[in-house]
Amino acid sequence: MKIVGLTGGIGTGKSTVARIFESLGAVVIDSDEIARTYLSKGMPGYDQVVNRYGKKILNNDLEADRQKIAEIIFGDSVERRWLEQLIHPYVFEKIREEINLRKDKDGIIILDVPLLFESGADSWLRPVIVVVCSRDAQIKRIQNRTPEMPYEHILERIRAQMPIEEKQKRADFVIDNSSGTEQTKKQAEDIWNTIMSQKG
Repeated sequence: MKIVGLTGGIGTGKSTVARIFESLGAVVIDSDEIARTYLSKGMPGYDQVVNRYGKKILNNDLEADRQKIAEIIFGDSVERRWLEQLIHPYVFEKIREEINLRKDKDGIIILDVPLLFESGADSWLRPVIVVVCSRDAQIKRIQNRTPEMPYEHILERIRAQMPIEEKQKRADFVIDNSSGTEQTKKQAEDIWNTIMSQKG
């Protein structure tokens, strides 16, 4: 089984690309889904975020509201670092468990990790595919996804991540998702064929 990292900036369309790879036959492991599980009721991460931020970060079902947490951490680098240090060990432990379950099988595992470079996962995870798009497209997608988010908060979230240009430099493959889905799919298919043709 070949292990491939997938990352990009917020709003660049990483999830769209992950679905394309899934349609080609890849097993996609979504680190955001794992993180959500860790912050759900009954899990250790839930208790720790509630102890730190109080019940104001809970929704009506008493589950941790990721949007409310995001409003705290994206405006405060100390809080963002605290949350990353809480979640990342659990996420990568679960990712390794998933890899071990499939390591003797054929095919490709796509690890969808938004903070792949920031977390240092690129030291053991290669190749890495970075999804990029124009800044205008990035902002528009975030606005469409969360129309209630103020423009200043969108810029805040973009700035909180490693610049997409830096991620692009560190990538083994780059997918430009600025245009239509067909162009993005063609790029993904080309990368898929290249990786599948590589030995090891």
